[in-house]
Amino acid sequence: MVDVEKALMAIEEKKRWERREEDILEELKRVKSKRKKLKKEAKELKEKIRETESLLKSIREKRRDISSPTLEVSEEIKRM
Repeated sequence: MVDVEKALMAIEEKKRWERREEDILEELKRVKSKRKKLKKEAKELKEKIRETESLLKSIREKRRDISSPTLEVSEEIKRM
């Protein structure tokens, strides 16, 4: 014959584990959602970094183009 007290304890223990499983699944959903959001933010930041690097590169190239003629003119003046 089954001990009623042990059976009740087993049922209660099963319910606790089911609640624990539900909590874990909810936390997993939150973590996945947060991960998705962070991946999106990382992608946006990488794009902004690429844009900024491109802008800086173009500015540097323009500076070289501007400074180069200036140096040539100053060298020509020195020669005179």
